[in-house]
Amino acid sequence: MINPALIDVTLDDESGYPPEVAAMDTTDQLRMAAAEAGAIVTDFPEHLWIEQRYWKDAANENDINHTWPADYIDRFTNQGAGNGGYGTHECTAHGYSKNFECAWNRQRRIAVGPPVPRQRNPASANSSSVWISCLSLYAEANSRQWGGAGVRQILQISTRRGAIPDKIQPREYGFKHTLQGTCGAGGINQSRGSWVSVSQFPEGWQETAKHFRPLEYIFPDSYEQTVCLVLHGYAVTVGRDGHCVTYDRWMVDDGVMRYPDSYDVSRYDSVGRIKATVGGSYSIASTVIPDDWDKPAG
Repeated sequence: MINPALIDVTLDDESGYPPEVAAMDTTDQLRMAAAEAGAIVTDFPEHLWIEQRYWKDAANENDINHTWPADYIDRFTNQGAGNGGYGTHECTAHGYSKNFECAWNRQRRIAVGPPVPRQRNPASANSSSVWISCLSLYAEANSRQWGGAGVRQILQISTRRGAIPDKIQPREYGFKHTLQGTCGAGGINQSRGSWVSVSQFPEGWQETAKHFRPLEYIFPDSYEQTVCLVLHGYAVTVGRDGHCVTYDRWMVDDGVMRYPDSYDVSRYDSVGRIKATVGGSYSIASTVIPDDWDKPAG
């Protein structure tokens, strides 16, 4: 039984996705931004459609095979105050990081999740999972630090030049360039540090970031398409009510969508709220693939 207090949560102090920014995140704008940045923009593929009467069967298959988006996401991030002393407005970047990392791991069908708050998953190291820095995207999307950023901005920036790896990784990759993951709380699976501008990024960071770019997006046009994507193992990132989150599991018996919120807690959206997100949501279908997964930046 899901605690009703965890369903359709609106965070009073969250302003990482302000209304004036959200108004610009239409499906057409997201598609245009992705295409202009060089990504493949794919219409919802017919082969991913599942009739609603079969959703329970598909969910059961995911349970058996460990093929939910949650099974490809192996960490929580934390943009809140926590031990960092203050919260951040980085939610669109935190939502993106889960989508990208899901796509990275899904391409090899290696289950590394679901994530557990404040715990390291041993499978992350064995699978060559990579964690990206949310701050490396947000710092360009909003140079003022406060005030949030749009889904469209984060999508375009990440597609154009990629993301810098987090200073904390599940294993040692020898990355030439890394960056603190957040200037919020962070945690065992996410580094934290001071705010930095793009001009303060480590010299030559672009050479590392280019290895961590999305290549293809799917933009759902309906709540049913959103559920179908999740049932096929594709994370869906949505912006709504001042906050951005990434759906990782359809709770078929409860009729709600779960998401690992960027505050070390799982929460849920009802069907009504999922429907309200259509038009500002996306799923990363594929990413740059390294020649050697154990040396992801070459």
